[in-house]
Amino acid sequence: MPRRSGTPRWALCAVVLALVLPVRPATAAPAAPGLPGGRDARPPTAPAGLTASGVTGTGVTLSWRPSTDNVAVVAYDLYAGRTLVRSVPGTTATVADLVPGTTYAFVVTARDAAGNVSPASNRATATIGRPRAADFAVFGFSQSDVHEEDPQVYELVPDVTIRAIGKWSTSGDEAADYNFDQIRRYHAKGITFMGSGTASVIFPHDFASTEIFDDMSTRDADNNPVPHDEFGFPDPARRGNMFNPRYRKYLLDWAKIQIDGGVDGINLDEVNAGFSGGQKYGFNGNEGFDDHAIADFNRYLLAKYPAFTPADWKSRFGMTDDNLVRADVPADDLTGNFNYRDYLRANGWNLDPLTAANPMAAEWGRVTANRMYADDLSFTVSYLRRYWKEMVDELRAYARDTAHRQLLVSSNGLLPYVDFNSVGMYPWNPDEQTPDFRGADYVPVVDGHLDGATSLQANYRYLKERNREIAGDVPVAVFIDWPNDMMTDYQNLPLSEKRDYWQIFGAEAYANGLFPAFHLKDTVGGPTAEQSGMLGFFQTYTRFYHQHRALYRDNEHGPQGVRVGVGNVAASLLVQRDSGTRTLHLVNHNYDRGIIPQTSVDVRVELPSCPRRIELVSPDFAGSRVPAWSCRQGRLSVTVDRLDYYDVLVLR
Repeated sequence: MPRRSGTPRWALCAVVLALVLPVRPATAAPAAPGLPGGRDARPPTAPAGLTASGVTGTGVTLSWRPSTDNVAVVAYDLYAGRTLVRSVPGTTATVADLVPGTTYAFVVTARDAAGNVSPASNRATATIGRPRAADFAVFGFSQSDVHEEDPQVYELVPDVTIRAIGKWSTSGDEAADYNFDQIRRYHAKGITFMGSGTASVIFPHDFASTEIFDDMSTRDADNNPVPHDEFGFPDPARRGNMFNPRYRKYLLDWAKIQIDGGVDGINLDEVNAGFSGGQKYGFNGNEGFDDHAIADFNRYLLAKYPAFTPADWKSRFGMTDDNLVRADVPADDLTGNFNYRDYLRANGWNLDPLTAANPMAAEWGRVTANRMYADDLSFTVSYLRRYWKEMVDELRAYARDTAHRQLLVSSNGLLPYVDFNSVGMYPWNPDEQTPDFRGADYVPVVDGHLDGATSLQANYRYLKERNREIAGDVPVAVFIDWPNDMMTDYQNLPLSEKRDYWQIFGAEAYANGLFPAFHLKDTVGGPTAEQSGMLGFFQTYTRFYHQHRALYRDNEHGPQGVRVGVGNVAASLLVQRDSGTRTLHLVNHNYDRGIIPQTSVDVRVELPSCPRRIELVSPDFAGSRVPAWSCRQGRLSVTVDRLDYYDVLVLR
């Protein structure tokens, strides 16, 4: 295997050893003899629970449970195959500068001050260059312009930042625009680096000529470009349309620049936003009617109704003899074949194409921003799904063929074919609509103070279920999007209530199988976590989720209802698909400008079988506790002595 420049010699040895040599059994781990004279000769116990997580393009993070010793453990020695990689004092280590595409086998041993060495731990393997979103437990949100860097990330050390950098307009068109050196710093900390960019907002200076800009722009039903002045920029913004193959290539080109630079993944924002109509049309859907979309609409109609005769087209949709769908004319011949724009103008629907009076409106479909619902088989969503998959497949193939690594793909919203979804929480979110059409309020505030008495459990469960329908069993993270008044409300909270927000609503996301992305930095100049006094809290608070990551992996909601003996406590039951491990989660919503702890909280649930033991863990206290409990024929009763913000009952 050729040696890459900068690859340490031990890494190359480990490549061969990990691939061709078995790991010795625990008793064969390197050991030192006891010291003469009756001094300490007892080795520590073997480290347990070695796991590999945080795999990046060139590294991996390893963690394990501590060993015990009759005196004290002073170090842990980490081996790849039989090659010593490094020694560390704690129970976690990041190994960097590994070879992409290589599978490594790791073990760890403990060492005391006398030089006694423990038996080896269990073996943990990792294939470098294949980060698995299923291993992420702590998500961070810190987005910078492509040439910038956020040192807060290295303080928090999340498993991943969902959009570390973001291409916007011409910033990111060239490799020289980027600060790719920071990726090495991410990997040295075991953090997965996601590049990103907005997939639908364009400006005239993004392209070499006005003609190209016009070609890339979406159109209304009169074939005119749709302005998007709502962005508030002096330049005339528009939306690009993924139906245009040249526009798709434009997106792929800058995404490939990021792949060449070493990103672990790509997050594409606002993928399907070119169909709203913008402020000009009151967001009524009068957008996306360019020639490419109209030609594809003909293909869609012919495939859906292959046996239709001219009489059928006229009777079903009110088409006329001079504007009919025809199988004998190319779909993109909008003079000889059906032209949907002409149809809309002839019927007076060109200013409101999705009106209920239009019999073809349902065929065309209404695109929901940042969503591709699995049961929506209308034309626009079906073809958007098709083009989205083509783009995702090409980007993954490009990373595999050029860099020999797996590429993570994500988006803002709920889209298919991704490794994980990240859902921006903002007003007018299409999910969980309310009578005022504002949508779910993910930052509940009353009179400038946090409304911690509100529960978001139903909203979170809805998102998880829709995510499963759309994307399958992939993780979904939620983040406070910007600029909007939810982010403004959050930033304006008193510092103690900002912390309460994450201890209540961040915890409630975890409790329902989602992952909150802890907010570090946006791109519009809002206060950073450090500036607002939140960074230290995040560092301390997220340690719990790092340490208990195994509890939050690959969960689904259990069907059994949970009853709690005190009011305003949200309870949920999660079941891990692989292990079957059950966890009961309790989130306290007794709140009045501060949490109101609850005591002697009785919890009851009927299970298929009784657990053998129960452990209580929480980010609110260190270690673990054993609560009082009883169970007979699956009827479990547990009493929690005190519930502050959030408790987890682990049923073994």
